[in-house]
Amino acid sequence: MKPHPLPHFFLFIGVIMQEEVIRSSNKLKISSIISKSFIAGIGGYILFLSILLLTKVVSMLIQPVGNVQFETADFILPIIGFFLLFLIRFLENYKES
Repeated sequence: MKPHPLPHFFLFIGVIMQEEVIRSSNKLKISSIISKSFIAGIGGYILFLSILLLTKVVSMLIQPVGNVQFETADFILPIIGFFLLFLIRFLENYKES
């Protein structure tokens, strides 16, 4: 006697639905990892920028001619901090998941 094809159909649908659930959970994990890494990168940018600005202010107080000039390079250089902390946090979170 030949088995009915309907149970195989439901088994196939169940596998597809399970695969979609796994894919959507992976997308959520990846978006969570990227958002946490982005926040850490912004913190790195702020940290590098604050160290740079603090150094300029302290040098203004120490030098007899106290003038501070902020250049565009002062705001571009902390991008290194953004990328470093973004990458560190991304790899830590990716390794955990």
